[in-house]
Amino acid sequence: MDAIILAGGKGSRMDADKPKALVEVQGKTILEWQLDYVLPHVEKIVLAVGFKGEMVESFVREKYFGKNIVCAKEDGPLGTAGALRNALEHTKSDFVLVLNADDLTDIDIPKLSTAKENTICVCHPRLQFGLVKSKNGYAEFVEKPLLKERVSCGWYLFNRTHVEAVLPKKGSLEYDVFPSIRLRVYPHNGFWKPLNSPKDMEEAEKMDLKKVMG
Repeated sequence: MDAIILAGGKGSRMDADKPKALVEVQGKTILEWQLDYVLPHVEKIVLAVGFKGEMVESFVREKYFGKNIVCAKEDGPLGTAGALRNALEHTKSDFVLVLNADDLTDIDIPKLSTAKENTICVCHPRLQFGLVKSKNGYAEFVEKPLLKERVSCGWYLFNRTHVEAVLPKKGSLEYDVFPSIRLRVYPHNGFWKPLNSPKDMEEAEKMDLKKVMG
């Protein structure tokens, strides 16, 4: 199985001078955390790069010399759907693991790969605020609880034939692709940490990422 990491985002809310994938947390770039976790389970990794993609390519060439990792460059912003379409040209496997560079998780890749269907990984998100419940008319506080509903982890398994047929040259996976395909839900009950803001990065610095990400 091949994998595609969508790594074209800017680090504008963290470090505007470099791609988001190269922002560091606990002494490693976000991209390193992903590559080190995914590499043992796939044949090839394609990095869909955009903003300052040459920096990502140079980093990988030096840090992961000899590994089967290639970069699929965008000439201009393509959105997640367009970036995936562009990156798929560099893959050969019937099923492809696709993930956002900034969603760290310990999803069981071998188990996920047995799905053999278009699949979206979902988990319980943690509320970013303290929850205030009413008990007998008085406030009862619950500090940042896990919610009962589930959201996307930013990880997917796609049948390349199915997804290629509906991928636009430019657009969004969420809005332009998902409504057109049947997606099996893969419930993940383990670790998930999206890195979308400086606050997320601060929280990640306090976590035992080595333990959960290996």
